[in-house]
Amino acid sequence: MPETRNLTAEEWADFAQVFEKMGVSSPDYVRRFVDTSLDKIYDVFLLNDDTVLKKSDRDWEKYEQYFAGHDFSVPKIISSFQHGDDCWVSMPFVNGSDARDCSPEEAGLVGRELAKIQSYYLGTDLNPDGCRSYFERKVLRYWEKTRKYFPGYEDVFEAVRARFFSAPRTLIHDDFLPINALLDGEKAWLIDWNYADILPYFLDLGRFSFVSYEEGKPHIPKESAKAFLQTYYEEMSQNPQFTVTRQEFSRDVAISAFCQYSMFVSYKDEEKVQESEDYIGLGRIIRYLGDIQLRR
Repeated sequence: MPETRNLTAEEWADFAQVFEKMGVSSPDYVRRFVDTSLDKIYDVFLLNDDTVLKKSDRDWEKYEQYFAGHDFSVPKIISSFQHGDDCWVSMPFVNGSDARDCSPEEAGLVGRELAKIQSYYLGTDLNPDGCRSYFERKVLRYWEKTRKYFPGYEDVFEAVRARFFSAPRTLIHDDFLPINALLDGEKAWLIDWNYADILPYFLDLGRFSFVSYEEGKPHIPKESAKAFLQTYYEEMSQNPQFTVTRQEFSRDVAISAFCQYSMFVSYKDEEKVQESEDYIGLGRIIRYLGDIQLRR
């Protein structure tokens, strides 16, 4: 899980001017967020035990566009300022753990809060050309690299293409990993909307439910993934505009997983790709979608 540690002397020297803009003049009041399990160090800092300061290109813009003035479970951005070429934002600290290894009950909280946001923006289409651009960059491009491993399934890809452009659109996080959902014991907070855009509703579902941080080690247990999807669907179904049946929803979740696995497989070394869990997962999803096509 993400944790914080004291700054090194070099880090304080690198970021002291940024902290001073927040009224912090001593390293004693600053800790840096790291994730030892993923071997990552973030440009995210905890100031005075109550404020998070992070380097971000578009968080402020996205917050103002989609969340300001709403009662969504998204931390309020307090301030934004420029330092050199970098933009920094501050927000209240959510004292909790991320959703990796979450229980089914906790996963349900995440599904409900995501659905509340997406239900509100359901049917929105602020950027009609954005969907086509996204498809070409992040679905078609990856499939073109991986299709050679799955000959004979062009009909599956054509079904994915058709659904991508016919599915309901709403606000998508587009990096909705379990590390971007924080649980404080009472509520799930959804963070880091830097890539948010209006896209097919299902895109966030596979990333949260199926992504692994190591080969064969999913971020969340299978029962938690089921609870996340079930609660999400129940919450979305309260909106009369959401007319997706449960059968269609299962297909859409599979399409979301198809998009994720295609991306990961495309990054694999060709000599080892067929040994990977991502290749196995993509094959499973393709066969499932192929069976749906045959039953039609």
